[in-house]
Amino acid sequence: MSNAPVLDSIQADNKKLFLQFGGQGSPWIKELSKLYSEPSLKDFFEITFSTIAKEVKRANHPSFFDQGFDLKSWLENPDSAPSDDYLCRAAISVPTIMATQVGNYLFLAHNGYTAERLIPLTAGASGHSQGIIAACLIALGKSGEDFLKAYSDFLSFEFWMGFRGQEAYPNFHVSQDLIDKNLANGDKNPAPMVAVIGYNKEELEQRVNQFNKEKNLDEKTSVYISLYNTPDSMILSTMPESLLAFRSHFKAEMDERKAKFVYLKTTAPFHCPFMNSTWPEFKSKDYDYLAFNYKGSDLKVPVYGIYDGKNLQEVEDLKERLFKTVLIEPLYWDKAISPLWTDASISTILDFGPSTVSQKLSGGHLKAKEIEKQSLSASSPKEIKVLLGTKE
Repeated sequence: MSNAPVLDSIQADNKKLFLQFGGQGSPWIKELSKLYSEPSLKDFFEITFSTIAKEVKRANHPSFFDQGFDLKSWLENPDSAPSDDYLCRAAISVPTIMATQVGNYLFLAHNGYTAERLIPLTAGASGHSQGIIAACLIALGKSGEDFLKAYSDFLSFEFWMGFRGQEAYPNFHVSQDLIDKNLANGDKNPAPMVAVIGYNKEELEQRVNQFNKEKNLDEKTSVYISLYNTPDSMILSTMPESLLAFRSHFKAEMDERKAKFVYLKTTAPFHCPFMNSTWPEFKSKDYDYLAFNYKGSDLKVPVYGIYDGKNLQEVEDLKERLFKTVLIEPLYWDKAISPLWTDASISTILDFGPSTVSQKLSGGHLKAKEIEKQSLSASSPKEIKVLLGTKE
């Protein structure tokens, strides 16, 4: 009997999978710690530790890593790990979120969901924010030593993407004054990104444009809609001071319509023009250094872009495209996952986390369109049992 019953079912029904991966703001250390106990992932973790150590040494930036980046000791004893505020720093969380996703993938691959079986049954893939990079790695269709070599290349790329992102916003410590002013509005943990839930696209765009114009804000202080997640849930990115001013300006209206304003666990304003300076910095310092020379033509299945929904198999330079799409360009999740309602062959979504945030975002779009698909997350203990056929 196969231990990949979901693949057996899809194959028998002549259907296909859609693979997706989560992004910034997702908790990761508990998932990665659990994966660390899997004997089959020993080589994966050795590559992870050595790759991160190499890049931290090259970065030589004590203030970003003032509590170190000893991932191995954190996983061996999670209670000794730094606080969540430290672990969510972009320079730390960008590579470790990818490690968690790839660990989830390899765990399934070692339990029947091999690339040789998975890739032919996959119609497409995407990833929420940085998750699109993990989607591209899996879409290469590699296995064994070839996969681990590519993973190391991708992990180094993710490290420098997160590092340059944090470098563009280095003063990420929030003042007590800013914390107090947010608490006065009923908001906790101010950050450079916030979820606004309860407005549609047109309503929020109108308010953002009005606010920026009235306040005469520049590129570094303007409020940007950075992620269009679901029809009534979007993310704003900019300086926390501007987000506080925006919130205060519209708080009475938000309260009246019961809209939510929830800061994300991240330390840089991704997906907006605030990050324009990151590309020239990366291009001059990291582009040629990195052994990341993958092209769209290397992808064995379509990976759909999070900005325009374009199939990345058509892109020549994945390094530039992926960097800009995660740090600078806005995200439109409906464009990335549109095959879920345009490709009738897709019956199942397989999400690799971390957590179930991206799974829920896709579910929001499907619910709005009254479409039902099987959706399984490798981050869910309950759904892992379904994937492995061990559900009682």
